[in-house]
Amino acid sequence: MPARAARFALRIRTRLPLPSQLPRALELVQQGTYAPGGFFRWMASPAMDRAGNLGIGYSFGGTPHLAGQRFAARLAGDPPGQLTLAETVLAVGEAAQNAMRWEDYTQTATDPTDDCTIWNVGDYVKKDATAYSTGIGAFRLPGCGEPSRP
Repeated sequence: MPARAARFALRIRTRLPLPSQLPRALELVQQGTYAPGGFFRWMASPAMDRAGNLGIGYSFGGTPHLAGQRFAARLAGDPPGQLTLAETVLAVGEAAQNAMRWEDYTQTATDPTDDCTIWNVGDYVKKDATAYSTGIGAFRLPGCGEPSRP
């Protein structure tokens, strides 16, 4: 594996049963490496919608890109271990990180009100900033139904 590739393993199931419902031990269902363009990706956080689609938010960076936030996804029927939907930019980093600690509180989660909207929250640094900014994005992946209307 090239030194610049980010490797992560996805140890998830479509739905995690309660321990009393487990018929057997948990197992690795799929894993993969996602590193297009040779840039760095870290702090990956996955979420799955009710259709079994998987979205992953993560930090992104590498020359000439300053650290920001991105999101990639796969549909339930896609080949295992691949993020087949194009990477999307959530927040563009505008300044270099200095002495600040990076990203302790990043999360990707499925909205419990519809079980289709996937939210991602992560940090990036704006130009001339002395502290992080928080980027928040929401996505719906194909095949999970239409948004409900108020």
